[in-house]
Amino acid sequence: MRSRRGVLGEGARIVWRRQRVLWWAFAVNLLLALLGTIPTAAALGKILDRSLASGALVDRFDVPTFAELAMSPARPFHVASAALFPLLFFAFMLFFEGGVLTVYRADRKFTTAEFFEACGRFFWRFFRLLILFLIAIVPVLIFNRVTKSWSDRLAVDSPNALLGFWVQVVTTLIALLLLMAVRLWFDMAQARIVVEDERAVRKALWPALKLTLRRFPWLFGMYFEISLAAWAGLVASFWVWVKWVRPEWVGVTFLLTQGFLLFWLGTRFWQRASEIVWYLRHAAPPSNNIP
Repeated sequence: MRSRRGVLGEGARIVWRRQRVLWWAFAVNLLLALLGTIPTAAALGKILDRSLASGALVDRFDVPTFAELAMSPARPFHVASAALFPLLFFAFMLFFEGGVLTVYRADRKFTTAEFFEACGRFFWRFFRLLILFLIAIVPVLIFNRVTKSWSDRLAVDSPNALLGFWVQVVTTLIALLLLMAVRLWFDMAQARIVVEDERAVRKALWPALKLTLRRFPWLFGMYFEISLAAWAGLVASFWVWVKWVRPEWVGVTFLLTQGFLLFWLGTRFWQRASEIVWYLRHAAPPSNNIP
């Protein structure tokens, strides 16, 4: 436990010292989010501007009004271009992550050219790794689908009306834990690729799997603690929004949500920095231990 706290503490310090990469990711996220809301805002403006119905959403959140707006023939919430921006951010992060891990591995200030050179060097390796990741989670998705069908049948056929519900809750939690375990495996593969400059992605996967299984309780505990902090931040932000923020305080709501998004990104970067710290201490060849 003390060793885990040391790794988590060092990971947090690296994120703080190299916080510029976090701010860059947040800035791109904010820019794409603003661009993504423009089509929806324009579509909503055509319907709600100079309309008395807008008061039901500005002064409070009226569910029937929102449902009626969602079913409007103008389809304000179904602007196709708005769905493009989350995909753009995902692609950006896939490109950006190689540079982030390189900065965390070296723990020194990079020039802009050095950073983006590292992003480009690892991009296609991470892209191939992403394809393998999507293949790896297929069994988990099949498991979730099969158990959902089973729980639905239990909800109808079982004498206990709640049996299907509890089966669904348990199997969903199992599926989430399995997805987290697979993600941890591929995170360690990325760490291996960056630390050891491994070019063969498939060769990085097998050692990463053996390493993850051998040290699974320790690694998953580290991963889960940071994930728990992220979810706790989400609950706290939601509680503050419900308890203290009035519907008409649009600016406060914006700042609160952006503050949470920055925190959420920070916890993910904290995971990556901690994984790099652990890999350098416990798995990397001696020649790679010192940046």
